[in-house]
Amino acid sequence: MEFATWAYPWDILDEGPEQTVEQLRDIGIGEINLATNYHAVQTFSPRNPDRKTHFAHASSYFQPDDRYGTLAPTPYEGMDGDWVADIARQIDDLRLTSWTVGCHNSRLGMANRDVTLESPFGDDLVFGLCPSHPAVQTYLRALVGDLADRKEFDRIELETFDYFYGTGFGWHHQKIHAALGMLGEFLFGLCFCEHCREHATAADVDVAQARDTAVNTIEDLIAGRLPADTPPDQWLRQHPEVGAYVDVREDVLVDLYADLATVSGTTPLGYYVGTPDPGGEWMAGVDLDRIARHVDYYCLPAYESSREAVLDAYHTVDAFTSSVPLHVGLLPGHPAIHDGETVREIVDGLRRAEVPRVSFYNYGLLPEQSLDWIEAAIQ
Repeated sequence: MEFATWAYPWDILDEGPEQTVEQLRDIGIGEINLATNYHAVQTFSPRNPDRKTHFAHASSYFQPDDRYGTLAPTPYEGMDGDWVADIARQIDDLRLTSWTVGCHNSRLGMANRDVTLESPFGDDLVFGLCPSHPAVQTYLRALVGDLADRKEFDRIELETFDYFYGTGFGWHHQKIHAALGMLGEFLFGLCFCEHCREHATAADVDVAQARDTAVNTIEDLIAGRLPADTPPDQWLRQHPEVGAYVDVREDVLVDLYADLATVSGTTPLGYYVGTPDPGGEWMAGVDLDRIARHVDYYCLPAYESSREAVLDAYHTVDAFTSSVPLHVGLLPGHPAIHDGETVREIVDGLRRAEVPRVSFYNYGLLPEQSLDWIEAAIQ
């Protein structure tokens, strides 16, 4: 079993790459999943020697090349040079993975509302770029190709290269006081932009009926005429026109991932699964069996509090992913886990399940005791 940790570049640079490498080697971790293109964030870093919190808009932590079209990553304003390159030069003997966020980009969404998800009501959901839009597809292909060509990464892991977690909510201070439930949030995030409608029309879907049904169902949820706990999959079986509209998104992503596999060349691609729930990836437009033809593995962030819950999540997703390996991510700290024995039990369970690789979230966010728990579990 291999072990990795997610990490932010500012935490590594503030601590010093050499010290980070020494610490991780002592723990037993051989790989860093480095945030390279990331969404807006505030972090709390309990062990950082220079600062306890970091703020950033959606930013890249490398300098993009000139291959991009109308959309391009925005380098972090506080970055002097290229943080990814600086770190890569100083982490001898540790593998480096590019942890890359795709469509969750509120900076680009606010500046380019025409490329964002569009709710059934016509709202621009600016936190999410729509992967049906040609400009977004060009951006995602360029992003993966740029990172692969840098030759600094052993692999590239893709987060939100899809229809944003299957929900219409993703802003930083969202306020929702209507009981929408998972169904309502899913339908509110179901994109009806020009390009999604064109794809569905080409597949002989009644787009107008699908949109009206989505709008009316959300209104019924708001008014309490439909229970908020109505399961989305059950509801879709009763509304085939919306189900057909949802299915078209899977075709779009299969084609997109075929392109991403091409531009990545020999650099392996991984995709983060498990959102909004393990087995519910279809809500983000993902057919795990079909996407598996174009990725080298999946990674399941299973931020659960017990061995049983982690293994349940693993086996749920693994049932869909027999053709590619399934890696697992753990959160060995607050709010998921509060003792080292639980970390050890979970890692032991994953080892027995022959999971090839476990990643821990997140090096700079964890207090010292969590690092001790990780070391004990690995040993």
